[in-house]
Amino acid sequence: MEQMPQPIPEKDPPEASLRQRFVSGPQCGGSGILAVVYSQVRVPEGRFGLERLFMDTRHTCLFLNDLRWRWYEGQTEAVDAAIDAAIAQAKPSRIIHYGSSMGGHAALAAGLRRGDGEVHSFGPELEPGRPGTQSADYGLPHPGTAAQALTLAPEFAKLETPPAHPLHFYFGHFDAADAAGAARVLSRKEPVPGMAGIHVHELASCHASHDHLYALNVIRKIIRTFERDPAAELAARDLLRPLPPAFYAGFSQAAELLAQGAVPEEADLLHLAGLAPDHIGLLRLRANAAAARADLESALALMTQAEAQIASHPGLAALPKRWRKDLTLARIRWMADLGRQAAAAELLRSLGVQMPHDAKVLALAGELGINLPES
Repeated sequence: MEQMPQPIPEKDPPEASLRQRFVSGPQCGGSGILAVVYSQVRVPEGRFGLERLFMDTRHTCLFLNDLRWRWYEGQTEAVDAAIDAAIAQAKPSRIIHYGSSMGGHAALAAGLRRGDGEVHSFGPELEPGRPGTQSADYGLPHPGTAAQALTLAPEFAKLETPPAHPLHFYFGHFDAADAAGAARVLSRKEPVPGMAGIHVHELASCHASHDHLYALNVIRKIIRTFERDPAAELAARDLLRPLPPAFYAGFSQAAELLAQGAVPEEADLLHLAGLAPDHIGLLRLRANAAAARADLESALALMTQAEAQIASHPGLAALPKRWRKDLTLARIRWMADLGRQAAAAELLRSLGVQMPHDAKVLALAGELGINLPES
């Protein structure tokens, strides 16, 4: 089995964990763009997130990676020094800050702090460490309140004011953390004049929306020149699904409750369902909440409904397999717990044929005593 990458020890000072690679664009026919690309989590030493993707462009690129997987916490000075050096060398006509998830958070922070370029931020956590978020899964503590979080990232206060350059947010609202980000940005954008430079792309997607959009060839079209309108490209794939900010807020709050071990009230979840009928993320949340109440029949029915919604939309077939797999694995476990061992085994074997075996699949197969065909 492939050895999994590990973060470097946290005892090192933050700046010691920042890696960078500067790659000049072609001397003739270059785009004039400096793309500062911030790596996502789990990218090991010697590699950089999205490097191969951007190497196919004509941009000058600065790749950055936080090897501690701490959302670039404490690395502001080192990041700015690297960008300043790249600007001095490249003398670009445009600067783009670009990243997904952990990298999306860093791209947004740098773009707001520096005010020197356009931002394309996929699934940024505006408050890392909140329960149920990816950053919390990697051990980042939340400071306690939104105000305390702002003291750790004061540049995020600039979301309250019109941006100097366009800000593109890509939120996959099947994910509750992305929904929380959408709720926050939209609540600031609407009442403040001059906020047209903030573009919130509300996607029928998951947190790993960048992977989803890459599979649909949307990403390459956006980054080739950064001249295309992202909204037009997303609309062409029928992936823009705007929803009421009240839904995003309620969905994210309910998911956070469940992540903390408290089961949301079904009446509250049904109210949210009225705001966004057949929403895949909410169906999944309702299924998990039903399972937490030991109502496995309802959990199974709701998760089956979520998977049926995915199957009914051509663009959702490209959702990352690891995300879709989690829905099926939950159904398999609940089937087994309900005593439907044969059905659980059949579904797990079917999953093993459709998608490569991973640690989750193998662990569940071992736990349930199910023999799988070779992947």
